[in-house]
Amino acid sequence: MIAEAHPENSPQKLLQAWTDDLPYQLLLLEKVHLPEDFSFDYCPKSLAELETCLLEHDDSVQESEKRTEFVESAMAYLGEVLLGVAGGAWGWHARPVGDLPGQPVVCPDPDLGLSPVAPMLLISYALRVRTGTAFAEETERLRQAVTARQQEIPGWRPVKEHTPHVDPRLPLPEDPVLTAWLAERKEALSGWVEDAFAGAWRWNFHPDTLDWLEAVVKQRFATVEEFDAARDEPFVQGACWYLGEVIRRNKGAVWQYIPFDPDAEPWALGSRENVWTEMPFVDQPDKRVGGAAVPLGCLRELLLDDEVHGERQGGGLRDELFWFRASSYAHVGALLTRMGMVSQEKADSVLAECSAFAHHQLTPHEVPGALQEFGVAISAHADGVDDLEGSYTWILEEAAALTDGAVTITDVRLHGGEYGETLEFARNGVLVTQDTEHRSHKYLDHLAIMEFIDHVDPDPGDDARRFHQVQFVYLREANYDSYYVFATPEQATVLEKELGLDLR
Repeated sequence: MIAEAHPENSPQKLLQAWTDDLPYQLLLLEKVHLPEDFSFDYCPKSLAELETCLLEHDDSVQESEKRTEFVESAMAYLGEVLLGVAGGAWGWHARPVGDLPGQPVVCPDPDLGLSPVAPMLLISYALRVRTGTAFAEETERLRQAVTARQQEIPGWRPVKEHTPHVDPRLPLPEDPVLTAWLAERKEALSGWVEDAFAGAWRWNFHPDTLDWLEAVVKQRFATVEEFDAARDEPFVQGACWYLGEVIRRNKGAVWQYIPFDPDAEPWALGSRENVWTEMPFVDQPDKRVGGAAVPLGCLRELLLDDEVHGERQGGGLRDELFWFRASSYAHVGALLTRMGMVSQEKADSVLAECSAFAHHQLTPHEVPGALQEFGVAISAHADGVDDLEGSYTWILEEAAALTDGAVTITDVRLHGGEYGETLEFARNGVLVTQDTEHRSHKYLDHLAIMEFIDHVDPDPGDDARRFHQVQFVYLREANYDSYYVFATPEQATVLEKELGLDLR
């Protein structure tokens, strides 16, 4: 009689456990094991840095538990990069390895006809030979196989199977409950500020303002029970919205909502037991291993009795931002391509030009600058300019160029007054006059730009696109240039929701 295998030790269960753990392993690698300047962009070039770090860690760390933890998290990253090169999916090799019931493997795209690659064995090999090139050699082997296949079948590309909670995905459709809640909270903001802080607060969505929010929450509620009793009241609901908005505007997250599903399994998404069900939350579905948080839970956490030796452990509300990944040129390019605002060729061209920093995280004021690089926005300098008339001419002509010929701007002239107080230009041959006010001959009138940029909008019946002024969170040492994004109302809505912008 053959004993039935334990389901939890089946290859399917073990593979599921590994893929479920991948987001944690990748975050552990990025936030704990690797230096801050590591190029965590899932590009093959980053594997040389990873191999160097593994070799240094292997030399310096004596505790086997810490070495094992680093290797496991490195396996996750190494495997994801290899899948990016050769396509395919994670699999499980059932042959026991020491005390382990097998190991995860990378199974390249079936069309390549390659055997699975075991990240654990590749790391062991790298630590044994110590050349610093083991990962690069394996990557090149996979790349050569891809090239050979492409020579046989022009246009063929390896297909990577989606890794849940790791690879980017589309946001959920906005639920009507969430739409109504967001509108209600935004409308109630001024009243909420007055109630919470007697109006004595600059609610500018800067991360530092979360310290104020945290303080007032602790002043209002002494216990979790008091907080729970007031969870549906305007103050708590307003605090949830503000915390989520700070995350959204600084890191480029989206609001999400999962309604109750009577058919959902217990503890699954949509079930009553699941903490994400029927709770507005902020998420980064379109970013690799993006962050997610339920603001109500974050606020409640402040009041939990986590005190050790008389001191509260853990971070405050500002620490929630740590787990969210800011936008990058690569992310912005992928979003614009997905929306059809730029072609794939245009996106690839821009990313090739900024390849050295394409995956670097952008601060809020750098996001509209990225939109300008992709050719869907213009800017007006806040610093001094050499020539006022020439700068206005450049702004108007750059804006007109985005309309694909729908609007032409000619005969730009600044005249009258000490610094030139009247701006004139011809829009499709029709004269337009705009009053301006300048502090000197070096600084543009940004209020005037806000008014005359509308004249560069195409005629509504011909083209739905128009210029939207960008509002964003201003941080210290930020660029105060004015930005205008050229988009349809529908495109502007998506850019707002997914890039943390406020478009007027």
